[in-house]
Amino acid sequence: MTSEYKPISTSLWIFTLIVLFVFGFFGPVWTTMIPGGFTNWYTAGTIGCKLWVPVLPTVLIFFLGILREIGLFKSADKTTFAFLYVATMGLVVFLSYDGWPLQDTYTGFLASRVTEPGISDNWPSIFAPPADIVRPIVGGGAAVPWGALMPFIMFWWLMMAAYAVFYLAIASLLRHHYIDVEKVPFPQTIVSVTLASRFLEQGSVRKKLGVPLIIGIILGLAYQIPLFFTALYPWFPDVYGWRTNTCNHGTVWLTSGSALAQLPGMAMLNKSAVHAAIFFLAPLSVLTSAVITNIIFQILMQVAYFSGYYSGILGLDGCGRVWCGTISYRVGEPFKWDAFSTAGVSTGIVLFYFILNWRVVSSMFRQAVRGEEVKGEPINYRMAFLMIILAVIVIAILWGSVGLTLAPIIVLIVSNFICTFASTRVYSLVGYNAPAGSWFYYGPMKLVIGSMPTEANYKEWVLAMCMMHPTGQAFTEGWGTPLITSLSSYKMGSMMGMDSKAIFKVSLVVGILAPLLAQLGYIWGLYTFGATKLPSSLWGTVWYRADPQGIVNRPVRGEWIPYFLGGILLAGALSYLHAKFLWFPLDPIGFLIITDGHALIEGLWTTVTAAWAVKLIVLRVGGSKFYEEVGVPAAIGFIVGAVLVSFIGGLLMVVRFFVPF
Repeated sequence: MTSEYKPISTSLWIFTLIVLFVFGFFGPVWTTMIPGGFTNWYTAGTIGCKLWVPVLPTVLIFFLGILREIGLFKSADKTTFAFLYVATMGLVVFLSYDGWPLQDTYTGFLASRVTEPGISDNWPSIFAPPADIVRPIVGGGAAVPWGALMPFIMFWWLMMAAYAVFYLAIASLLRHHYIDVEKVPFPQTIVSVTLASRFLEQGSVRKKLGVPLIIGIILGLAYQIPLFFTALYPWFPDVYGWRTNTCNHGTVWLTSGSALAQLPGMAMLNKSAVHAAIFFLAPLSVLTSAVITNIIFQILMQVAYFSGYYSGILGLDGCGRVWCGTISYRVGEPFKWDAFSTAGVSTGIVLFYFILNWRVVSSMFRQAVRGEEVKGEPINYRMAFLMIILAVIVIAILWGSVGLTLAPIIVLIVSNFICTFASTRVYSLVGYNAPAGSWFYYGPMKLVIGSMPTEANYKEWVLAMCMMHPTGQAFTEGWGTPLITSLSSYKMGSMMGMDSKAIFKVSLVVGILAPLLAQLGYIWGLYTFGATKLPSSLWGTVWYRADPQGIVNRPVRGEWIPYFLGGILLAGALSYLHAKFLWFPLDPIGFLIITDGHALIEGLWTTVTAAWAVKLIVLRVGGSKFYEEVGVPAAIGFIVGAVLVSFIGGLLMVVRFFVPF
């Protein structure tokens, strides 16, 4: 088999290590230097909030292509471009504001030693160093006490590395069915594949890239540049109204007095053209399901309102309708969408994926028992299962070392797998990270550890609830990014002719080393520049995630299990009917990207509907050939143009951190 692929050269491995060390160390610091509110669009990691468009892989592929055109790196071929993508995909979570653990929760535990000394007594020293070690971080300008920090660094490194091994092994099991059989589209990966493939063609740059792609890039630049200057300078004209009632991911919140807000199901409108471009690349069947789901959602909310539910919701602005109080979409009667959809439907997507593909799963186990080598696979299935078992043991030991008992440990591991697999499934199909942004797995944790802490289990309860927040959300919030980044890499490799064994090796190296380098760089940045001086260090608190009174609404107020089970059953029914009958329009993926908590707060229904309408018109009028030759390249070019501005804009904002202009 190895003869089918070009071997990976030593120079490529050296390049990988250079990129890994440079961006792995400095990338997290870059992100913290971006002014708050702009990190969704101007980093080297990902942009678009839960759209999670990778920046670094796309930008490096683009510049490698340009350098190849001017006579440098002429030897770069398909393997080189694919290798570049694989080597950088595993890094992007550490270069993103949306990424745990080097933002948000990680920083919160450090900060709590100083800001909440009484509460932080619940954290063991290996989990967060003592206050006297942390305090110099506040103002910066201090030497890093590496010796005192090493137990803390090692704990989190081992945790992240163990989860990387866990998910890389799972990805190796899924690779054949996911990539070769289902041919899952991976919209974001297709952007990089198309860009690399075009640069490898013969002829001039104009001929290689093609007019639609070039026009798309120009439009992407024209779209994103004004947004960048709007972010940079208050005097710059607000061309797209980004400063008016607009969240930083591009969503307009409806004010209570607006005309649309008189409908109880209307809250947010997404106007991000990058979102629409990504959704244009998604399967039409999923978009159709989402559009129909939105119509059903609006009808259900209207009926519920006139039946006496959501009383007072018309007096709330858009964000409040989704997030706030006891009557919001997520937690309020009669639907409790967080429990029904974000938790239930997501769990059902995972459960019924394996049920409907039970023959595939049983075949994996049989081949693992026999220890067979499977052609085309990165490792044999027996090794993959052994890696999973070993990783789970290490993870359990690490959680146990900080005071968690068996039941909470099981909930943390299982819930993280469910959330990660579900969001990976949705992201790889439609290009959006859902479920995300909600607190839906607090319910199972409360079942095993109690809804309220007791004197006997107070420390364990607080710690378990704090860790439930990042662990039970989405692949970007917990530990699951190696699953989506490795599957994306396998997609890239399958289309660019890169050996899956090489992809696994590179992903494993990055998955193990990147968490260590990112911690070292991030901690160096905090001690050097100061957490309170870095605009996006997220120096704050984690107590709100475990405050017994504050999380009484999590996952919803009152009963949640019937809603959770109902969501699972709905996902199962939709999965079966959609697979059984080609004409059946609904599927659980389309349902989720409309009713998930973060999909609601991002108002995805507008960009999904726009992408569906444009795609339908293009296919009906121009046909599939026009869609493939004009529509897809134009959308991809638009995304590339926006990504280039995001990367360069991020660099300029870092310069501005040191030299204001």
